[in-house]
Amino acid sequence: MTAKLKINNTYYKKADNLESLNMFKGQLYETIVTTQSDESVKNAAPIGVICKDSNQIVIHLDNCVHTHLNILENGELIVNIIKDPLIFTYSTIGELDEEYFEEFNSFPMIKNTIEFFKAHVIQIREKKRENDYNEGIGHIVTCEVEDIYISEYNEIIPLNRAMNAIIESLVYYCRFDHKYKDKQDMIWIHMKELNRVCHKVGNESEKKSMKIIMDEMRENHDYLD
Repeated sequence: MTAKLKINNTYYKKADNLESLNMFKGQLYETIVTTQSDESVKNAAPIGVICKDSNQIVIHLDNCVHTHLNILENGELIVNIIKDPLIFTYSTIGELDEEYFEEFNSFPMIKNTIEFFKAHVIQIREKKRENDYNEGIGHIVTCEVEDIYISEYNEIIPLNRAMNAIIESLVYYCRFDHKYKDKQDMIWIHMKELNRVCHKVGNESEKKSMKIIMDEMRENHDYLD
């Protein structure tokens, strides 16, 4: 890795393949995908990325409304590897504010992301599955990876149960009225336990993220305790 890139105040090294990011074939990773519309409107959404091989990824698009449409329209995206729980939370529950974005070659990315790569669509397949969003219609998208960059300042942070609790809660948040509509009582009990864990072992950002999630759940479902 020799080529260097400076974005905002962060320096990045160029990498050769996804394995340089510790992303390996067949594994799924929780990321923030940034896209833009044909009118250059930025968007960010949490999306699981599956490594097909060292230079290709697969993503499943179901109800990431703006992200879904942008990818189908122009076939371009950036995959951001981040650790900030608030970015995961804000981009799931609403639209990410402009202050969180930076640009790479005139394309939106997350500011100060730890690692990122640009990708373009090479195949789109329609999928239909019971209980999916959009009346079961979605797409399986295969992308070729282009530019891969790793932050020079890439601190190692030990695993914390709070971050895992937030990611799990955001998955439940997105699927609560669809995939889990017949299991809401059980899912809500589990979410409250995840909330307890987060507030016991999490940092301030993680606790704030979980509070946002739980408050949104109660606001959208007034029957929840």
